[in-house]
Amino acid sequence: MTDAGVGQPLSRDEVKIREAADQSYRELEGELIPETRSFEKLLNVVRARTREAPLQALAVAFILGAMAVRR
Repeated sequence: MTDAGVGQPLSRDEVKIREAADQSYRELEGELIPETRSFEKLLNVVRARTREAPLQALAVAFILGAMAVRR
């Protein structure tokens, strides 16, 4: 069985699909991307602060949500 597209350059959409598939595979295998790690660190800090000061965290979440909606 042969692939009709072998040897031909990939279109931009095909490249994007392959990159997304590769990224998803790496994430499933536990190889997190550095951007994801920094985001997870931020979430961990926010979770810890929420447990320490729930009322203040609720106020911050409300303000961040309002800012996000205005964008």
